[in-house]
Amino acid sequence: MNKRFLISGLITAVVLFVLNGVAYMLFLKDFFHDHPAISTEFMEKLYKPDNELIWWAIILSAVAIGFLVTKVIEWSGARTFVAGLKSGFVFAILLLCSVDFGLLASTNSFSTASAFADLFTSTTTITISSGIAAWLLGKGKTVG
Repeated sequence: MNKRFLISGLITAVVLFVLNGVAYMLFLKDFFHDHPAISTEFMEKLYKPDNELIWWAIILSAVAIGFLVTKVIEWSGARTFVAGLKSGFVFAILLLCSVDFGLLASTNSFSTASAFADLFTSTTTITISSGIAAWLLGKGKTVG
């Protein structure tokens, strides 16, 4: 692991954290509330209130996905923003289809509408962060 990869992974983690936070606050929080798969009472027991979130775990999760995206982009060979968008979209759609539809199929925590909403929003955030990761990895290198 070189310095460029470490910096790219950390920046990608921050970008994903911010994009996912914005997407959740502006769209998903209300969408999940308006399209529940479970009762309000159970939802209140299932999800922690904002003041009880475990921030170290949230940060560790963001760092892990940031480095996962950066590694996938490194493996793909994408070194420009647009190439990163392309590789990132393929990775994101495959990853999130497996997660979201797996949860939809096997749990009561997602409705069909919320699975598609999460698929769309999370694919968008991972795709954008993949473009940034590719740009950071390719910064200062010639693409041949």
